[in-house]
Amino acid sequence: MTSKKKVLLVEDHAVTRVGVKHVVNASNDFEVVGEAEHSSQIIGLLSETKPDFVLLDLRIPGENVLNMVKDWKKDLPQLKVVTLTMLDEQPIVHSAIEAGVDGYLLKSDDLSSLTKNLNEIAAGKTVYSKNLKLSFNRKPQDGKVANKKEKQILTLLGHGKTYQEIGTEIGLSKRTVEYHVGRLKDRFNAKTVAELIGRAKEQMLI
Repeated sequence: MTSKKKVLLVEDHAVTRVGVKHVVNASNDFEVVGEAEHSSQIIGLLSETKPDFVLLDLRIPGENVLNMVKDWKKDLPQLKVVTLTMLDEQPIVHSAIEAGVDGYLLKSDDLSSLTKNLNEIAAGKTVYSKNLKLSFNRKPQDGKVANKKEKQILTLLGHGKTYQEIGTEIGLSKRTVEYHVGRLKDRFNAKTVAELIGRAKEQMLI
């Protein structure tokens, strides 16, 4: 008998965890081997359980989990990371794709299709919720997508760095950093840096 593929479930709502775990464990192909409800628990559980899949809610307490995906895959090259989230905004979807997720599923999807989707992902496909397909060919909403340099600036702003410190760290002049921040404020319709950081966090850009 083929052993089941191991799933690490990252979800901070207990009721949702119970429901998803029941669906996964009822299948012939998958079993939940660990559960995390805070980002700080994930690394330890990855090391302990060596899962084949991480089933990931994006808005859990702690750090932005999308920033961690590449490191997880570096440590576990065969790992598949699949979101299971309520967040369907295009900038967040794009951030997840850029981070390297293997599937983007929504909690609004029929849970009975979950293990079918996981099997397709296990076979090498990238699977997106059907509810996302209609909007995939559109431009990201309001242009709220940051390039790599802008993401670095946003992240460092979020860490409380000054324009001068940011410029030194990423090799730009203070004036260039100010220019980028000004453009980002315009794009996110933010009047202050604090407002900009808050909106970037809402979009899972930092």
